[in-house]
Amino acid sequence: MHNRMLRHLPVPLIALLAAAAVAVALVGHGEGHATADGDGVAAPPRRALAAGTRPVPATPAGKLRFGLGPGLDSAHNSPLAPDLDFLSTWYNGPNDLSFLRKWKADLIPEVYRSGHGIHLIVWLDGTGEVGTVQTAHGPACGREYPLSSGFLDDARELDDARELASIFSGPANGPALYVTLFTEFQTYPCHPNAWATTPDTTNYYLTLQDQYLAALDIFHSGAPNARVSLGWGGWQSRWDDPVAGAGRSLITHFADVLRASDFESFQAMGTDSNAADVRDMTKALGQYGPVMLAHYKSESQTTWESDIHALLSGDAPSQLSRDGLFAFSFMDAANIASPAALSLARGAVQSHGVHSTL
Repeated sequence: MHNRMLRHLPVPLIALLAAAAVAVALVGHGEGHATADGDGVAAPPRRALAAGTRPVPATPAGKLRFGLGPGLDSAHNSPLAPDLDFLSTWYNGPNDLSFLRKWKADLIPEVYRSGHGIHLIVWLDGTGEVGTVQTAHGPACGREYPLSSGFLDDARELDDARELASIFSGPANGPALYVTLFTEFQTYPCHPNAWATTPDTTNYYLTLQDQYLAALDIFHSGAPNARVSLGWGGWQSRWDDPVAGAGRSLITHFADVLRASDFESFQAMGTDSNAADVRDMTKALGQYGPVMLAHYKSESQTTWESDIHALLSGDAPSQLSRDGLFAFSFMDAANIASPAALSLARGAVQSHGVHSTL
């Protein structure tokens, strides 16, 4: 239930499916600055940015908060759990709600009582259909579910985003609920990783921003302990194309959304070395707020061990902290299956981490 697509290339590819235009109810748009479309016609005003951000828990300089996934059940039982600050889990689409509703009554309160925070990762590139939907910004081509009223609709009293906030809600003065929304969102449009490839790509990103800001408000209202971020694919810093708004230039198109977020987050999962991506994305996003490496793993054990030495030994954690990183989550236990790897991870966490009970 926690399966997902691993990204191994700097620029991941999306298989495009032919689909007819489908009208989908979308979030409303509040006060904001109108933009102009390609014909110079004023587009609908953007949703007003969130009223205020919630600070992440204070983290001592040079220290990091460590987490582990892929599910609350497995992470809670991991031998690494006593040394962790939070446990990570995934929402991959509406089918996950059936077991999450059960967790609401037992496992989630148990995790909070143990002193651990919870990190909810929302990955929606595997949900529903890919096609063209009509939005307030115009036709948008991409994954439909993230833009749909099923995920979020201001006119409804209950949608999937509101239910997720209710399921994972904890006391305001208790351990944090970190939310990484739309992780790897650059892959959701039909044309990934660039703002202006086509008008329907731009419209998709504009509508996704609206959905994100609405979901941020929902989590703030429904979960007193929630802190919310937008989840970037860590490959985005590997190149730059200002004309297309691609590579590093895509980040600037989300600047207002990033500033409205409680923290920033990205993943790193390449089979080649991830160390440069982690450093570069931390610096790029750190100018907007505190940064979390939301899910890190490698299918190459050699690469994983090399990355751990590069990122979590010597002065490296302190430098990452200075650049804005406050949290680091291992995606799953696959890379710590051997005693030697578990010892390496535990040593890094104990040396550079903030314990959950502090």
